[in-house]
Amino acid sequence: MRRINPDLLFLLPGLFFIALFYLYPVAVIVVRSLLAEDGGLTFARYLKAFTAPAYLEAWRNSLWFVTASTLIAALGGTFVGYWTAKLPLRLKNLLLSFYSIPVTLSGLVVAFGFIVLMGRNGVFNQILLALGLPRLFNVYSWGGLLSVFPFYNIPLVALVMTPVFEQVGRELVEAARASGARGFAVWRYVLIPNILPGILAGSSVVWALMMGAFGTALAITGFAKNLLALQIYSLVSESSFDLPQADALAVVLMATSGLGLWLLARWERRWRR
Repeated sequence: MRRINPDLLFLLPGLFFIALFYLYPVAVIVVRSLLAEDGGLTFARYLKAFTAPAYLEAWRNSLWFVTASTLIAALGGTFVGYWTAKLPLRLKNLLLSFYSIPVTLSGLVVAFGFIVLMGRNGVFNQILLALGLPRLFNVYSWGGLLSVFPFYNIPLVALVMTPVFEQVGRELVEAARASGARGFAVWRYVLIPNILPGILAGSSVVWALMMGAFGTALAITGFAKNLLALQIYSLVSESSFDLPQADALAVVLMATSGLGLWLLARWERRWRR
């Protein structure tokens, strides 16, 4: 009789946790989205998710918003990580500890903070009005949302990219410059090919977080901006309660997030090779 490795027993709590708090809820969502009122199988809710104008617009808005947010975070976090990696050790460790603070803050707190700063009557607009200039900041627009989420995402990518730049080392950059590479050529031919797996790994984290971004967007814009997460929330609210349709939209959101993560992981493996 084959003996069971006792070390596998230590995996049981983790497997139980995954099954209870991840697999079971996802299975319930999928089953409920496919279950018709008469107990049969139906795909009508998924058809509605991709044909109803409001849901289709929400999916498109979420896709481009998450893509734009991920690109901003990847670019900003990469350059912040590059700058941080060149600092003295004590200062670098201090900044890395500060970079982790935004991730721990509540989305509502950050949203109201940006409203105080960039709202219609926020600090920045009041300063402009005092100087006789028109209001320039509008946190309630798409541009406003794109300016809020980098507060979380750029430090998050910087935490990933700083060790990457430390691993690449200054010697590689100095060797490229000694070989005649200047300016952007150093980034294009030396740094980017070596750090791209790290950029894609950091982008994967941001993509997954942004697909489910909800609290900050709701606090800033309410339902003025049509996003998939906000549509799901509206379907489980008291005004328009439709839990099976919300389940279908949740599956669409998870599938979109999973597809993006799969593409990023595939590119990451390709560049790592």
